[in-house]
Amino acid sequence: MRLLAPSLAALCLSAALSVPAAAQEAPRFAFFSINQLVRSSKKAGAIFSELEITGKNLQEKLQAKGQELQALQQQLNSPSLDPDKKDALAKKFRDAEFEAKKMQEDSQQEYQRVEKRVGEAITKLAAPIVEQLAKEQKLQLVLSDQAINILSWGEETWLKGFTSEVSKRLDASEPAAAAPKPAAPAAKPAVAAPKPAAAAKPAAPKK
Repeated sequence: MRLLAPSLAALCLSAALSVPAAAQEAPRFAFFSINQLVRSSKKAGAIFSELEITGKNLQEKLQAKGQELQALQQQLNSPSLDPDKKDALAKKFRDAEFEAKKMQEDSQQEYQRVEKRVGEAITKLAAPIVEQLAKEQKLQLVLSDQAINILSWGEETWLKGFTSEVSKRLDASEPAAAAPKPAAPAAKPAVAAPKPAAAAKPAAPKK
């Protein structure tokens, strides 16, 4: 699952290529996980929480609109509905359905804007540390969980080791200016983009 904008994967391409490999030397590389970083680093997590809160708020709005559509459909399907009011209620349902679709489009665009801003903010903080650490460890390549989908197994300590060190150094560094401040605390799992509430269709008018 994509966690942040693709720009984050680029920070793992800043591998220390300045250290050439000897002919008989095995490649030296490390694995960097942005998912692990936002869970283990207070600074990265604080920035990422803006995306979590945005996703949560947008999802709640979409769910509320979906509930409104369901309530309207129930009224349309009610046998006790006054036939004289059915056309007006059907129009109200169609208008609400249109609003729900527009809300979904706007929500998706808003989520992507925040995702891009958050990704750039974390990249700005983490990229120099990733590069410096790679050079210190004489690595030739740093792989990212944002760019690799073929990893089926890896030794856990090794997989988490590089990112753990990046996280420690990031939190030990000087505070960044103007870091986004979320309105409320949130958990750290990856956040999926808001999905539209299923829009129910009104029952066909009885002839």
